[in-house]
Amino acid sequence: MSLLISLHLQRGQFNLDIDTALPTSGITAICGPSGSGKTTLLRCIAGLDTAPNGMVQFSGQDWQTERAMLKTEQRGIGLVFQDAQLFPHLTVAGNLDYARKRQFNTAGPSTAEVCDWLHITPLLNRAVDKLSGGECKRVAIARALLRHPQLLLMDEPLAGLHDHAREQMLDVLQTLPKHLDIPVLYVSHSFHEISRLADHVLLLDKGQLIAEGDLISLSTRLDLPISHQQGAGAVLTAQLREHDPEYQLSTLSIDRQHQLSIKQIAADHGQTVRLFVAARDVSICLDAPTQSSILNILPCTIDTIEQQSPASLAAQLTIRLKLNEQYLLAHITRKSCDRLLLQEGQQVFAQIKTVALINEYGLTP
Repeated sequence: MSLLISLHLQRGQFNLDIDTALPTSGITAICGPSGSGKTTLLRCIAGLDTAPNGMVQFSGQDWQTERAMLKTEQRGIGLVFQDAQLFPHLTVAGNLDYARKRQFNTAGPSTAEVCDWLHITPLLNRAVDKLSGGECKRVAIARALLRHPQLLLMDEPLAGLHDHAREQMLDVLQTLPKHLDIPVLYVSHSFHEISRLADHVLLLDKGQLIAEGDLISLSTRLDLPISHQQGAGAVLTAQLREHDPEYQLSTLSIDRQHQLSIKQIAADHGQTVRLFVAARDVSICLDAPTQSSILNILPCTIDTIEQQSPASLAAQLTIRLKLNEQYLLAHITRKSCDRLLLQEGQQVFAQIKTVALINEYGLTP
């Protein structure tokens, strides 16, 4: 089953034109620059905005057709906005009870379970105006979940949080798929958030769908803006090979030829994990360094060198490196590229300064 969308909406100079089918499992990220139509798309799916002659169908149920329009409350949607929009006259418990009394269906987690997942049990008797920004966000998510929705919509829920609070929230959000078997549509312009959370990605620009697919494939496509923004990098999958207790490191296998060492993780042998390698943390060598403090040096092939027109030459360019079936990105200076005489198809070595664990799938091959 899937979420079928055909939406065409004109507002002044802005034109939303989307035709797609989204999976009804996992987390789908909707991303793009400001003004690309992310929030408008989400509001149309929720029934808060209407695209004339549009179509929205969820798991075989018509939410919008040319002749009918299902109300938002009838769609069984949980909504989390940038602003938590909690009721200021109610305590945390009161806000949650309000949602519980308006459940879409009876099957779903209890208040105690949701509070435990989101670490808000100690906050239940607290007034809303006594909550921090991160606490407000967690309560807003709990309130949405206690409606027992069949679809959760999140519109940049981490907006306005400082870095530490944002990382804490990402840790919380990563655990939700373990507890809930409902699809999530997650709007964000942050590749960092998307790389931590998403399974499927929609890229929007000026109201148009420019690309969609799995995160791993899209993250290293040089024809997409996602590979050029600050913080861009490659998402990889690897399997835990062994632990080194003496140096507190774990060795991961990308494939038979490529291995990575990272800070020791709590994973079992053969377990699949997802990793992120920032493009800014990858350098290119013509020969394998023999005296280097960097542990991760991988043989690879230059797959693509970003092409720049004479009118748009920049100091830095992006290179895609092939590791058999997976890819890395490297942001290097154009001068370094010319000095090393780098060419597509060339055999080189990638020095990787930092590898970040995104999540542990808990799967075994």
